[in-house]
Amino acid sequence: VALASVSACASVPMATADLDVQGKRFQAPPPGKAAFYIYRESIFGGAYSLNVTMGPRTLGTLAADTWFLVDVDPGQYDMRCNAPESSDSKIVAIAAGETRYVEVAIRMGLVQPRCAVFEVNAEQGQKAVLGGKRAQEIR
Repeated sequence: VALASVSACASVPMATADLDVQGKRFQAPPPGKAAFYIYRESIFGGAYSLNVTMGPRTLGTLAADTWFLVDVDPGQYDMRCNAPESSDSKIVAIAAGETRYVEVAIRMGLVQPRCAVFEVNAEQGQKAVLGGKRAQEIR
């Protein structure tokens, strides 16, 4: 059973290959805007996907080694993940011209996985994005 749960992978709608390549260029956000990369790396819990929201806006679902790129107005955002057994959130402030990296991660729960949200530095975030694929966000 353990081997089956490790090898099973959740699937989510994916962005086009062009959008994946474009996001991996790490270009500055449009004038007057800011950018969030929200990603999930995982060797644990690959059979589960995580729902991700930013304030009242639902971004979509992240599977293992997937990410979103979202251009936003400067401000404070409640970044939230939802897993079968829990949810977690972190308020992240962002200014015009900035790019921030937020990881949503699977954590072990009693019966099913939990999730956690935390901000990481650009080096760690870019490495994760380069190793993953861009998921399609809900519009």
